[in-house]
Amino acid sequence: MMENNFLIRLYVIGFLMIIFSLGIFYKLFQIQFIDGDKYRKMAEDKTVKNFIAEPVRGNLYSNDGSILATTVSKYDIYIDTKIISDEIFQTELSSLCEKISKFKKTSSIDECRRIKIARKNNNRYLNIFRNINNKSLEKIKSFPILKYGTIKGGFIVENKITREYPFGKIAERTIGYERVDENGNFKGVGLEHAYGNFLRGKNGIITKRKISNGQWKILDNNLNKNPINGSHVFSTIDVEIQDIVHDNLLQQTINFEADHSSAIVMEVSTGKIKAISNFGRTSEGKYYEKLNYAVGESIEPGSTFKLMSIISLLEDNALDTLQKIDTKNGKLNFYGYDVKDSKEGGYGEINLMDIFRLSSNTGIVSAVNNFYKENPRKFVDRISNIGIDKALGIEIKGEPIPKFPHPDDKSWNGLSLPWMAYGYGISLTPLQILTFYNSIANNGEMLKPKFLEKVVSSFGYDYEFKKEVINSSICSKKTLDIIKKMLYDVVQHPNGTAFNIKSKYFNISGKTGTSQVDYNSDNINYNSSFVGFFPSDKPKYSCIIMINKPNKQLGYYGSSVAGPVFKNIAEKIMSKQPNYLEYTIEEIEKELINNKIVSANQ
Repeated sequence: MMENNFLIRLYVIGFLMIIFSLGIFYKLFQIQFIDGDKYRKMAEDKTVKNFIAEPVRGNLYSNDGSILATTVSKYDIYIDTKIISDEIFQTELSSLCEKISKFKKTSSIDECRRIKIARKNNNRYLNIFRNINNKSLEKIKSFPILKYGTIKGGFIVENKITREYPFGKIAERTIGYERVDENGNFKGVGLEHAYGNFLRGKNGIITKRKISNGQWKILDNNLNKNPINGSHVFSTIDVEIQDIVHDNLLQQTINFEADHSSAIVMEVSTGKIKAISNFGRTSEGKYYEKLNYAVGESIEPGSTFKLMSIISLLEDNALDTLQKIDTKNGKLNFYGYDVKDSKEGGYGEINLMDIFRLSSNTGIVSAVNNFYKENPRKFVDRISNIGIDKALGIEIKGEPIPKFPHPDDKSWNGLSLPWMAYGYGISLTPLQILTFYNSIANNGEMLKPKFLEKVVSSFGYDYEFKKEVINSSICSKKTLDIIKKMLYDVVQHPNGTAFNIKSKYFNISGKTGTSQVDYNSDNINYNSSFVGFFPSDKPKYSCIIMINKPNKQLGYYGSSVAGPVFKNIAEKIMSKQPNYLEYTIEEIEKELINNKIVSANQ
């Protein structure tokens, strides 16, 4: 009986063991043949992963092919000491150490000891070189052991991409930068960000296998997708002109201890921006390219806006150029607020030509207010027809919309019209002001400022960008001829406000500006400006100089602060034009040394 019970238990245990074994075999079968792909993928996901392969960002060039911004690749070299066969390791290690030590100027014995220790510890990611350039990388690829590549030689290359700017601080804010924030959005300033869609390229994919110490090694397989490198962007910036503008603006900004400054040079017939410089002051009194004031700072233009008012008067036949206007002893009063001329006692009765030449505030305000006070909408609409009340739509970020009051605004009052007449109560950027003045030089055709010359893709495809017209004719030819003569007289006529910058080499046309800042406070400051074009007879370039809040003790009038910078820039630029003038840059610089850049008391 006991023997039967024992046999029954034995059979039961045996049966259960058979069932258990069948379950194991079934599970193994299921893992291998039914769910095998699933588990293999799970295992592979832990050891193999796709990474983004970043493209090489395209270069940013000046118009002559000089590099303004470029991508430089640096490489870190590692070695997987475990994957190398014993035969290769034993026969070629000594030669490898010799090569490494010669390259790094280290001890061959130390290098061998380090690699042997790494192999003993199964180190699969031993660094042997850092920050290697491409030329050195090609040489290292031929070193013993490493020449066998990733699979047999354990050769691992990590590529690091950096952006370099060969011209340093020159046009730093205009060239700009572009970065990616934590959300993957592109942020930046200047040309680098404005044309980032061309420069960036497209990401690729590379597959890597996880090895020891949390490191990953690139796998050679068909899943890898090469990135598409960024296109090369050729800007309109001229490095010679940019250098001239940078040096002259910086020097005058320092001379007059200004808060900040900006300057732009534009090619008249195309709207191409040849140079932009901006300087802001630090708390220590040093100057650097702090912000792009030329593009992003909207200010009350003051007297440079008088030209727009005169165009409106002439186009509406409000008066002719010989009709006399009473400047009211140099002072007008509107609702308790004064409009004053810089000359005590004013200029008496003068015509429109003299109003502009002498920059009479009371003269232009009287003319505009007398004609438009019953219908101010007509004046505002005329200004709008010129096309300066809208943003230029340039690609560089940060351009504000021009500010122009309108009779329909709730804030419109009795001061709005007279204040507008001489450039107050409105705001424009230096680039917006220059765009208008460039249209005068360009026979009335207003062009959108152009920063982009052409784009060359990584496949060699070229795309050139043509000029864009904002307004084909800002005024009639009759009006255009008159205002060209006015701008000419400002510099060439002995009574012109900018006669002090008359050049002995060629004629300059333009307008001075001395606008008040903080005029509602006890500490009034000034923005000094000059905007115009050269040479007057056949304009090639237009330019604006804006020097903001100079030290009032040293000077603040546009004629003495901004005007001389304009003259120096114009003369140096024209001296470089082939077969244009019979003088050299050396002659100009000699004259500047003798006379200094400007007399602070001028």
